[in-house]
Amino acid sequence: MKLIATIAALSAVSNALNLEAKAETEAQAEVAVEATTEVQAEAEQSAPSQGWSGPIVPEVYSAAVKDFDLSTPFTSQEEYKKQLDIYSDQIIAIEALRMEIIKLDYSITKSEEDYTTNARRILANADKIMENHQNALNNKANIEKLQMDVDDVGTCLNRQFDEQ
Repeated sequence: MKLIATIAALSAVSNALNLEAKAETEAQAEVAVEATTEVQAEAEQSAPSQGWSGPIVPEVYSAAVKDFDLSTPFTSQEEYKKQLDIYSDQIIAIEALRMEIIKLDYSITKSEEDYTTNARRILANADKIMENHQNALNNKANIEKLQMDVDDVGTCLNRQFDEQ
């Protein structure tokens, strides 16, 4: 049962991270579209001697794949660092989740082992209780038998005193 709850909690955390990443990606996409529009407008106005100032990825397949020129810069160091920071943060978050999952898995395994051990002890104790109950019933029967013998001896003594 704890395993299911743990999996559900991890799924919720994962979904929350995905939603956060999607929202961040959408916000970045909106900013990128606005920036691309501005960059394209500036590129049209500026002289071609300034180098590449258009969008990072061309929108046309031919320009993106066939006419791609490695000698022209296609990303800036600042954008590269920004993406690297985003990816490293995601890697750290994934590693933290992995560590939490390992801890939860260990706790669940330990709990299952404890449950099995306790179940065995409970069965052993139930067997001892039944054995003790049977011994108590045997002792009660022996006590009743001895009480009947004592009563018989008492009756015999009373008769002997009465006869004298």
